[in-house]
Amino acid sequence: MAARCCRWKFSFNLITVEPGLFCYMLALFLFMPTFQAFVYNKVCLDKYNETLCDSLRNKTFQEDHKTEEDFVQSETSYWILKKNIVDRVPSCLIVVFILGSFGDKVGRKLPAILPSVGATLSSLVCLLMSIYPSSKVEYVMIAGVVNGLSGGFSGQLMAVYSYVTHVADPANRTTRLGFIEAVNFLAGTFGVFISGVMLDNTSFTFVFAFTAGCSFLGLVYAIIRLENLTATTTSRLEGESFCEYWFLGSLKESGRCMMKKREEKRTLYIFLLLVVFNLLVIGTVSEGDILLLFTRRAPLSWSQTTLGYYQGLENFLRSLMMFTVLPLCRKLRNTTLSLWGLTSKVLGLVVLGLSKWTWQVFLVSVISMFQGFPLAVLRSIMSSMVSQDEHGRMFGLSAAVDSLGGLMASVIFNALYPATLDFFPGFSFIMAAGLCLVATLIMLWLHFVLKRLVLDDSMITKNVTGNTGDISKGDIQVETTHL
Repeated sequence: MAARCCRWKFSFNLITVEPGLFCYMLALFLFMPTFQAFVYNKVCLDKYNETLCDSLRNKTFQEDHKTEEDFVQSETSYWILKKNIVDRVPSCLIVVFILGSFGDKVGRKLPAILPSVGATLSSLVCLLMSIYPSSKVEYVMIAGVVNGLSGGFSGQLMAVYSYVTHVADPANRTTRLGFIEAVNFLAGTFGVFISGVMLDNTSFTFVFAFTAGCSFLGLVYAIIRLENLTATTTSRLEGESFCEYWFLGSLKESGRCMMKKREEKRTLYIFLLLVVFNLLVIGTVSEGDILLLFTRRAPLSWSQTTLGYYQGLENFLRSLMMFTVLPLCRKLRNTTLSLWGLTSKVLGLVVLGLSKWTWQVFLVSVISMFQGFPLAVLRSIMSSMVSQDEHGRMFGLSAAVDSLGGLMASVIFNALYPATLDFFPGFSFIMAAGLCLVATLIMLWLHFVLKRLVLDDSMITKNVTGNTGDISKGDIQVETTHL
């Protein structure tokens, strides 16, 4: 089944994981700011009375009660950190030890289903806490553990990227991965845009019920629509125990995927790409973790609705660039697109850290609208450097790096932000910009190195024909013209 528009033709058969991913990400982007506001409210009510907590939304009141505001901000930041630890550590282990290898060995369907189960249960935990206001803030840890044991956000991304690279034509792999990134940002546009309006006009109970419903809808879609694709027929060796095959074996395979000797120092390039990936994740997660606290504090003193408008605009512009500009730039090298996006990210974080007025913060969404390019490009380059039966492990590694980067960001910035409140509240954003600048410099070096690699592979392609036994090499020859 296909649709035509002028000279463009689109086949609906190309739609696979995208609707399920949209439901999952919509729920996630609704859940995150709501969860942060929920913890903020819980922390305040546990220490102070309801009147004072309601008054802390007022800019003048904040300035007159700076001690109380600083306490609530600091405690909220620490609880977000604790929740992220119990969420991201299990998800990292699950992805590395089980889900990545399971997708390669057994099928790619279950890894795409499991994260939606965890997200649904996590929302239900918070729903119950909102129904019973006397519940302690410590119970949010349950929501984190449940989500982490399902693979969480990292597991979901690993599953969908493995699935798409499995079915995508190598010639348009970057574009397909770009559409996945665009779906993420589009879901973010709707999620964060309506989260503030929804929360200000309803209640925590309603929003958590809504996120649970979205996650469940994505779960049902994945069960019905996705095929159980397999990439390899590797079976358990005789005498090999269950633990060795599924846990130690998975770890060894992930290690081999990372350390495997490849032509032209490609192992080194994969490692450096993962470093760039990690630094970019740290910069992105740190921004999300402290943005609510930064904008709620004077002189900005934003409401939840204003924050939703800003994040909605930011995600809309990012998704628009992924849907429009990225496909039009297919002739540009992937590293060029990545440098473009990294520069946009660095400048956006610097402006955000220095912002004192609302219009300055909204300007950041325009400056950083190309920041979605690097993640799609990095995944495309890394997948082109390994064979298809290594995609699950490769994306498992990148998902683990995602989890570890997010955990590092939470540990560093949720401790750094309270420590810098007195002299420079925006310091955390400047530091995140510095880390992304390091990533930009590494990518700049790779830009020139991979250009030479393309020339070498072009010569190999001309002189070696009929060799289809080396799958990894074949993948690289198709993709290197875009590196």
